[in-house]
Amino acid sequence: MNPAIEKFEGMELNGRDARLLKEWKELDALCAKRKRESANPFKPSLSYIIRRKTPTGLPTEFEIWYRCKSIVGVEGDEPPRKPIFGNLHKMSVVLPNNYPSADGNPVFTFITDIWHPNIRYSGSFKGHVCLTIKEMGVLASIKDLVLRVERYLKYQMYHAQNTYPYPEDQAVAEWVREEGEPNGWVKFAQDKPEPAPQPKAPEAPADDETAPKKKMSLSI
Repeated sequence: MNPAIEKFEGMELNGRDARLLKEWKELDALCAKRKRESANPFKPSLSYIIRRKTPTGLPTEFEIWYRCKSIVGVEGDEPPRKPIFGNLHKMSVVLPNNYPSADGNPVFTFITDIWHPNIRYSGSFKGHVCLTIKEMGVLASIKDLVLRVERYLKYQMYHAQNTYPYPEDQAVAEWVREEGEPNGWVKFAQDKPEPAPQPKAPEAPADDETAPKKKMSLSI
């Protein structure tokens, strides 16, 4: 277990702090699993940074890093506007003072550009993620919402039709309907598994005189 989390084990926490700890533990376990499964543990598909804490040390703001192929914009102003892809996407998750409650929903906002009908691409609410949390209820976990956004990035989940709950960004939704879907641009190869790390060949014991000697080289 993460030592920073472990120190809270056995402590008596109030309702909000208990929920904050639960959310942190679940998110940390998810990211630790992705790190173990990654071909490059320094660049897992999902990781987080704590940006703000309560006086007792429980996180109230995370920065989530997604490493996956996603659309970050489009080329030009006139059709056909081909998608521009990126591979690193950063999102802020803020848990307000009245979280968790019906009017204390977490706020998800992308720091980097994302071109998706349910994420605001421009304007004063740039980066805002529409998650229909009200329909999911106050019991929706941060971990599940973070995974839901990952499906957004991969275009495994999106709502581009001008019907309830309505797209967060109408301009992007129009692009999806009129250009992205007809040209197959929203069906990119986003689910290729990461290559499994190759096992290292066993080395001979140091005192094995029968083992072939390795040549030593110095680099200057």
